[in-house]
Amino acid sequence: MRRSGTRWKGSRAAEVALGEPISSLYNQMQKWQEQPLESLLTPSSVILTANPQQIHIFNRACFGRPILAATAETSSSASLEMQFLELGLEEAFFLTSELKCICIYQQQTSEGRAILSEEEVWRVMKNSKPQFVHLYKAYAHLRSKHWVVRAGLQFGADFMAYRHHPALVHSDYAVVVMWEMQEQRLNTWAEMQAMSRLCGSVAKTLLLLHIIPNRETVDDSSPLCIHDFLVKVMEVRRWFPEKNREEHCQGMSQASRGDQKTKV
Repeated sequence: MRRSGTRWKGSRAAEVALGEPISSLYNQMQKWQEQPLESLLTPSSVILTANPQQIHIFNRACFGRPILAATAETSSSASLEMQFLELGLEEAFFLTSELKCICIYQQQTSEGRAILSEEEVWRVMKNSKPQFVHLYKAYAHLRSKHWVVRAGLQFGADFMAYRHHPALVHSDYAVVVMWEMQEQRLNTWAEMQAMSRLCGSVAKTLLLLHIIPNRETVDDSSPLCIHDFLVKVMEVRRWFPEKNREEHCQGMSQASRGDQKTKV
């Protein structure tokens, strides 16, 4: 994907992002693998409970959104303020499957919390959200390349892709996920043009992620099926006929001569 025209928020935003890359935050979260954080699975989201330091790292890596805080007594002499984070299904499964820093349970029983296996979590999420398999493949594809991925509903897209935390930079891409057998989207030039103009009006680039099976039949009952899909990425940009190539080259040549005169 081409990276140009980054719109940072503030004069020091790029410096802050460079000093704390998303990959370094992933490394910090992977240190929790020995004692993954427990999370409650609901029909539409996952509720994570963690201490303020852990929540701070999730926020810096831009996972979930804070929903509420409470104080939990940990001993007779001390207390620890526990905070809660609401994760989307794609976010939660990425943290479970890829970073392995959280574990998920569905309900509290008389014997305690029954932690679900990765396969069980996959099946429950797939049943709760029919398009989960393809959306997760797209989400994991972008996250694995260290893009920050957020919901894109307000822009008519599935996701928005940021270079770093949205507090530091504006999103580069409005991401639309497409696959076979789904309800047709952007299947006419009028729809494509409308979406492209919408993205242009808010300074985004339209990014189409086509999820393509690499075999005739894919069994999506297991998370292993993720490896049976390929992601074809297409960046859609508007072409402006007034941007004549020869004029553009002449402009670059004139600018170059001007630089040379200045140096002399």
